Amino acid sequence: MNVLFTAVVLAGVGMWALASYTRLHRLRGQIFSEWKALDAREKAGQATDGTRYNQLATAYNAALAAFPQNIIAGLAGFRPAQMFVSNQ
Repeated sequence: MNVLFTAVVLAGVGMWALASYTRLHRLRGQIFSEWKALDAREKAGQATDGTRYNQLATAYNAALAAFPQNIIAGLAGFRPAQMFVSNQ
C-alpha cells in the first residue's frame, strides 16, 4: 500500500512539473515571436509601442516568480524577460 501511495505522489509531482515547464516554455516562445515581430517593425521604420510584448513579458515574469514554478524555472534555466522600450 505504501509503495502504491508513493508511486501516485511521485506521478502527481511529475505531472505538475511537466505542466509548469510546458507553460513557461509556451510563454517564452510567445515572447520570442513577439520580440522578432517588434524588431522587424522597428527596423522597417514602423511605429512600435510594444504593448503586446510587455503584456507577455509581465505574465512570463510573474510565472517565473510564483512559487512553486520558480523551482522549475531555476532548474530549467528560464530567465526573466526584459521589458520593451521604444527608441522612437
